[in-house]
Amino acid sequence: MPNSELDLSSGVPLYRQIKDILRKEIAGGAADPQRPMTEEQLLSRFEVSRAPIRQALKELANEGYVYRKQGKGTFPVPGTRVHRPADVRPGALYQYLYDTGLHPASTVSGIERAEPPARIRHRLGTGAHERLLHFTRLISVENEPLVEADVYIRAPEDFSPTAAELEDEGSAFELLKRDFGITLDRAEHEAWATAATAAHAAALGVREGSPLLVIETVFFTTGGLPAGWRSAVHQAEQFKYRFVTSG
Repeated sequence: MPNSELDLSSGVPLYRQIKDILRKEIAGGAADPQRPMTEEQLLSRFEVSRAPIRQALKELANEGYVYRKQGKGTFPVPGTRVHRPADVRPGALYQYLYDTGLHPASTVSGIERAEPPARIRHRLGTGAHERLLHFTRLISVENEPLVEADVYIRAPEDFSPTAAELEDEGSAFELLKRDFGITLDRAEHEAWATAATAAHAAALGVREGSPLLVIETVFFTTGGLPAGWRSAVHQAEQFKYRFVTSG
């Protein structure tokens, strides 16, 4: 019978519960990166069959939390905490983090109507004096800062969400969909590496000059109109962006 770490009455599959337990231990630094996580060890610990153990390890490997050494076993990967597939629905990163059990939190500040810089106006095709909804969002995972995003959104003038509404919903685009029927169809991303400025270091809790991953995104409505721009700066050691190409 499974031990007390698992909840048989929750309806959550055993492999998912085991995966979440191991992921939190890896993310929190409790798992020794020099010590392999063997099936036998996990079978003894969780007192389940081999199938959920193998499924949990397979998904952890796919998401970058563990890696396999031929003939030596499966080892934790320190630091990698968030695995984001490229096919996450536009504007739905916060919901994705929540759905994968990572307990995200969102803090929104600096809400205003402002004219964006010329480069952003060019990307969105807005006029020189068009004022867009502008704010900054800090997303934390397991109480640690992960990403700081600077956001501009083309929205009706009477769209004026509060910080609490933006934090609770996790995405301004979900509020636009609910209140105005504006939906997103696609997003275009550009990504590059950078070094943390003093401001980014303070927001993300890293040292100035630390490596960061920048993902700049333009969002488009179902009618093909540019709907918003976002520059998201991620902790490089804790964020993994995966995409798939086909021939």
